[in-house]
Parts: sequence; structure tokens; C-alpha cells
Amino acid sequence: MLDNRLQTFLTLCETCNYTKTAQKLNMTQPAVSQQIQFLENHYQVVLISGKGKNFSLTDEGRALQEYARTLSANSERILPLLHRIRDHAKPLIFGATLTIGEYTVPPILNRLFREDPKINISMFVENTQILQKMLWDGKIDFALLEGHFNHSQFEYREISNETFVGVCSPDNRIAATATHLEELLDHNLILREPGSGTRDIFENALYNKNLSIDDFSRKIEIGNMNAIKKLCHQNVGITFMYREAIKKEVSQGYLKEIPLQNFKVDHPFNFVYLKNCPDKTQIEYWFHRISDLRNT
Repeated sequence: MLDNRLQTFLTLCETCNYTKTAQKLNMTQPAVSQQIQFLENHYQVVLISGKGKNFSLTDEGRALQEYARTLSANSERILPLLHRIRDHAKPLIFGATLTIGEYTVPPILNRLFREDPKINISMFVENTQILQKMLWDGKIDFALLEGHFNHSQFEYREISNETFVGVCSPDNRIAATATHLEELLDHNLILREPGSGTRDIFENALYNKNLSIDDFSRKIEIGNMNAIKKLCHQNVGITFMYREAIKKEVSQGYLKEIPLQNFKVDHPFNFVYLKNCPDKTQIEYWFHRISDLRNT
């Protein structure tokens, strides 16, 4: 369990308001101030500069926030870890972003089940933002992420480096001739919801070319990869996703890669977990196991 004063500090960092923190923790506002004052006296640093609209963390405050978040997340993991030891159980509990969860992980899980039919596996398929929160909340052991995440807050290992491509219908005129990214702006753009790794990578690639998704003729947001593929096949618009996600459809002629001359984007799929986690050895075992099974 995290020390109450550190929990109060983390809540204050979240709300940026002493009154809201007091209400959320069912405390008085002076009690919140006293706990923060205790931490400042104990660590002999100033943690917070200003109050109300001028609320801000000092450099020392931001450092303590990161340390306390890690402590809090790992403390949430201790109880289930102890229960696993008591019950002699070794379940696999993890999260994966959509592309990885739908196209990279299933063959790996198939091999795992063949090797150990009794293994218990729980996989959560969510976007990058949600999976990072699940790590902080201690709900998953690790996450397989395709999007950007804060490298300073997590341990991570690269699983693979994947190519990002433009995709369209075989009937689309741009399927036959090489073109430039700027020449695609008059097409409908079909893309994932904000917070997804696929969208994050694409927006970053556009930014590097001084473009944005708003430069396209029309934007269609859909949270389902198969629906996006179907609309692209029907020539409703174009999309961008990892080659890993469309290699079957391309091989069958259902979709076509857009031959772009000035668009080369590669991005790693990462195995991500909490820093200083109490079961680091077990988690890193799964990294090596997943990597080996992927390359089998």
C-alpha cells in the first residue's frame, strides 16, 4: 500500500487543486496542505509552486510524482502476485494495441497453447493510451504497443520494426502509378480514433512533412480495422496502416499498397512494462518467449 501522504500528493498532481483533492479524498483542505508540507519538510525540497490557477509542480515535484506513480502501480501488483505464488499459478495477463493484438499475437498464442494447453491467458486489446493507464493501475503485466509512449516512465524492449504503408482499393487510380503523399490530399482519409497507435504514427509522419489529417478532403474515423479495410476495398477512401495488418488482403488482391515515392515510415512494436516492477524476471522471461515464438 502506498503511503497516504504520497497518495494525497499524486491526487493533487492529478487535480491541480487543493479543494478538489480534499473532496476526492474526503479530507479537509488544511489536511491536504499539511500532508504536502510534511513531504516537503521530509524531503527538504519545494514540491509545488503557487496555488489555484497558478498551480505548478517544481522540478523536484515532477520527479517525486514519477517515483510515486511507479510505487503506486507496483504496490497494486503485489497482492495478485502473492496470490499467484500461493496458488502456484503462472497466468499470462497482458495488453496489446489493435494491430498487434489482431495480427501479430494470435500465431504466438497458438504456439503457446500447443506447448502448454493448461496455461491461463488474458489479453486486453485497447489503444495505446488505455494500455498505459492499465499498466499504471496494475491491471496488466506488460503491454505490446505500436504507438508512441513516454520512454522515461516505462521499461521497454523492441519486438520488431514494422513498415507503415498507404492502402487503397485495387480499383483506385492511385494503385497503379507511383505518387507523392501531397497528391493524396483530395482523397477521403479513413483512420482510427484518437489515442490509437496507428493514428499516432500517421499523424507524426504527416507532421514531419508539414501536413496534418485536416489537409485531406474528408476524414472518416472508425475504431474497427476490418471495417476500415472493407471501406477501402469498396473505394470509399484510402488509409494508412502497418504492412503486417494488410499482408493477407494484399496477397489476395483485396487491397493494394499505394506506391508512394516520398513516404518511408518504419516504427517499432515494443514490449512495455513498469520500471522497478516486483516480478521483472518473470516479465522479461515473457519478452524472450514472445520474441522467440514470433521468429519461429
